[in-house]
Amino acid sequence: MGCPASYQRLWTPLITLWYCLWQWLQPQHTLEAVVTDARRGGADGLCPKAKPLSQGLRSKATASYTKARQRLPLAWVRQCFLNLAASLARLAQPSAPAMAIEWIDGSTKRLRPHGDIPQHFPPHRTNRKQAYWCLARQVVSYGAHTGLARGAGLASLHVSEQALAVQLMLERAQSVLYIGDRNFGVWRVVRAAVQSGGHALMRLTKVRARKLLGEKRMPKFLDLPVHWTASSHDQVDPGLDQTPVAGRLIIIRACRPGFRTQTLYLFTTLTDQNLYPPERLLELYGRRWQVELNFRTVKATLGMDQSEAKSAQMVRKEFYAGLMAYNLVRGLMALAAQQAGCQPGQLSFSKVHILLAQTLAEVFLTGMSAAIRLRRFLWMLAEASAARLPRRRKPRVNEPRAQYYPPQIFPKMRGSRAQERHALKKMLQKS
Repeated sequence: MGCPASYQRLWTPLITLWYCLWQWLQPQHTLEAVVTDARRGGADGLCPKAKPLSQGLRSKATASYTKARQRLPLAWVRQCFLNLAASLARLAQPSAPAMAIEWIDGSTKRLRPHGDIPQHFPPHRTNRKQAYWCLARQVVSYGAHTGLARGAGLASLHVSEQALAVQLMLERAQSVLYIGDRNFGVWRVVRAAVQSGGHALMRLTKVRARKLLGEKRMPKFLDLPVHWTASSHDQVDPGLDQTPVAGRLIIIRACRPGFRTQTLYLFTTLTDQNLYPPERLLELYGRRWQVELNFRTVKATLGMDQSEAKSAQMVRKEFYAGLMAYNLVRGLMALAAQQAGCQPGQLSFSKVHILLAQTLAEVFLTGMSAAIRLRRFLWMLAEASAARLPRRRKPRVNEPRAQYYPPQIFPKMRGSRAQERHALKKMLQKS
């Protein structure tokens, strides 16, 4: 994870990248908070051989840190994200299985139309009217055991989640079992998983499963070896060959107490029926819902649902920096779970997040010896192992799906925001 070649500055690439992560660990992700912490000496421990950053910063303005973020190469930031995710995965799961399991899913990210952002991430059009907010599409693969974000991609709405998933799989080229919902149950995604050296377990739509089976009448249970060949409607991404994919088509009914019985159509490239029976594949797919909770944690707890960046390049850098901050919390949760003898999902992400942010604000101060830092990390690990989620012994009360507060009613905009601002300005001048 070497820093890119650049002449010596106060804001070195390492310190700048650290503060990009530090921003997402704090409640307020402002540039002023970064400069305040840097002047306090919060990163002086990262530059022991050079002049401390706190002594070199004479201004309280955020321009120097802003320019330092712009100088960071995007490829280097993304490589740091991949290296950190791999290192945390090895640290959190030393005896990793031969084939890791990852959930893959997509979501969106809201952006303000600053600079060149509308050109790279155009806004979504509704009712023949261009919206104000720009949207970016993101696809992330999370480790099933630790919840770490192992791979990620960001693009405009013109790029589909399937295309991002194919690009992610081909670039990683690892032996991974990817589990996805019906949106990823297409030939191109399955072909990319196999071509990258991994496997796939994807849910299919009933129409796609019927075409793959070749019969109109669908049985209630099926475990049939098939060869999935790309049709004329399937898109073939650059780098993909059109070799048919050998796998199994599984039709199984999911019965869970308290829930409706559903018929699931699954396709997997795990062809060994003795090692991977349909019941075990159904159990693996049933845990896929955790990926939705991971996205909720990234968006709600870390506040990554919206970006205030002023350029498309900075949007991408903040995206990978935010996932690195998320992985730091997940890595600490995995280590704490090992010490507590439980699963990482049994610990509270918000409690560990607050604990990590408070501890990291102290360990990089000047004057703190290595022994004191080690004691602080051990204390943090012990506190994180005690951050258990509450065990609800009583069932939750059913709440009505209704609005508590009456919605505020405003008149609809007749034109663009610029026209409305101009009309409002004229009205205020008349008054």
